[in-house]
Amino acid sequence: MNVSMKKLAWLYCAVLILLSSAVPSAAEPEKNLQSVLFEGIEVSYLDEGGKDALPVVFIHGWACSGDFWRFQVSALRDRYRVIAIDLPGFGESGKPHDRPYTLQFFARAVKAVLDHAGIKRPVLAGHSMGYGIAVQFLADYPGEARGVCNVDGAFFWLPDDPGAVPPWEAEMKGLVEGLSGPDRENLVLWFINATFYGRTPENLREEIIRVMTSADEYAANSSMAEFIRRENWVSRRFDIPSLAVYSKIPELPAETQQKLRETFSDLTYVEWIDTGHFLMMEQPGRFNELLVTFLERFGK
Repeated sequence: MNVSMKKLAWLYCAVLILLSSAVPSAAEPEKNLQSVLFEGIEVSYLDEGGKDALPVVFIHGWACSGDFWRFQVSALRDRYRVIAIDLPGFGESGKPHDRPYTLQFFARAVKAVLDHAGIKRPVLAGHSMGYGIAVQFLADYPGEARGVCNVDGAFFWLPDDPGAVPPWEAEMKGLVEGLSGPDRENLVLWFINATFYGRTPENLREEIIRVMTSADEYAANSSMAEFIRRENWVSRRFDIPSLAVYSKIPELPAETQQKLRETFSDLTYVEWIDTGHFLMMEQPGRFNELLVTFLERFGK
């Protein structure tokens, strides 16, 4: 893997966006699985908790599934209404190969789930690319979410120097071409391992690798290609509370917090030094405590 491609993975996973050998286990909830027909696709989602409780909607990242939020579902369902979505193309949802998997497409899918479930003004929680989808939802449906939790969210911003834009775009193009090339399997495996930052417990690594490497190839390739488009990363401003939790690594730009504060006027920003990219799975108790403290701001 050349240096340019190596930079790409860090850019996606942390930039723009335990050391313990065991991970707490969560009791398997009695799953209340639902589905909604959205643009001809069956979109699956888990719906747990009281119908009148504060709704929290979990949006997974690239090539993942709603099950990556299981530790949050089991811990929060007695107090909140929790929705964990399998985005179109992933998990148990339909996987059409006849359309681009854009951020706008995913945001519409989230809206379809909310409408089907009868949910108004939820708090959104997005991991990795799921954070980008949450931001797109805020832009497309103003006033329809009351807060956002950003979990090691991947996002891009354009360089201040216009001369840096062509090399940046060339790197992004290289990643997309690699996913469509003959060495795709090795690239995806290397890419996933790069997100562990040397901190993710082995049992979780095995699960994450298994799920992400078996994700639908068309959906994974299309969603990555659409996610990194330069036109997506416009400057936006939202006046709703936001919690951002990042795994601190050397490749995480110093501007990350600054850029998030430019987007959210009410931001709580936290960095952890002992987790990988999938921090809500690696330290669920610690993460859930932080999330509940944030959710308490919204009452019932």
